[in-house]
Amino acid sequence: MKLVVGDPPRHIEIFLPPHKTKLGVFVSGGMDSAILYYLLLKKKFDTNSNHEITPLSMHRKEGSRYFANLVTAYVQQQFGLPVTSPIIVGDNTLPEEQQVKSGVDEAYRLGYERVYVGLIEQLPQHMINWQPIPYQEGQRFRTPLKTLDKSYIVELIKQFNQEALFHITHSCSVLELGRCNECNGCNERSWGFAQLGIKDPGTL
Repeated sequence: MKLVVGDPPRHIEIFLPPHKTKLGVFVSGGMDSAILYYLLLKKKFDTNSNHEITPLSMHRKEGSRYFANLVTAYVQQQFGLPVTSPIIVGDNTLPEEQQVKSGVDEAYRLGYERVYVGLIEQLPQHMINWQPIPYQEGQRFRTPLKTLDKSYIVELIKQFNQEALFHITHSCSVLELGRCNECNGCNERSWGFAQLGIKDPGTL
């Protein structure tokens, strides 16, 4: 699935392995991973592939335990799938930049042959005191949205008519519920909508 998003246009590709395999996709409860999970399932159903695509998550401080369930239920319902909760992996007691890596490592140990993570391009002002995840993309670790900033994620959600995700996703990295409107996550989300001249309809 090759997609062109936004203006200026950026190109991304949602690629599944050619053979049946067990795939995991991290769903944090935010917009990036939400649309990635949707696109992976769309690719699966559009191509009638028999891949097993399982949502994975971690209980991180940004409210994953609540919003990952909302997101996975919504996306699964779009494709007529039974509603299941994400499989919880990783160690949320580690320093924040190591938590996702611990989750990916555990996913490999559980037999997932490829793991997709919704990492995107982030501006320096949205990375204050944050460290990048210490993982390099390869055949087993895929980040299809890595060239898109948050404004392109908003545009991608609109392109596929999945605006309901605006209402059930959460970006704040300080509060598990609601928004502080000061952290990296809140500022990045606000910036993404502002670039398109759109008011963020979500309040969670």
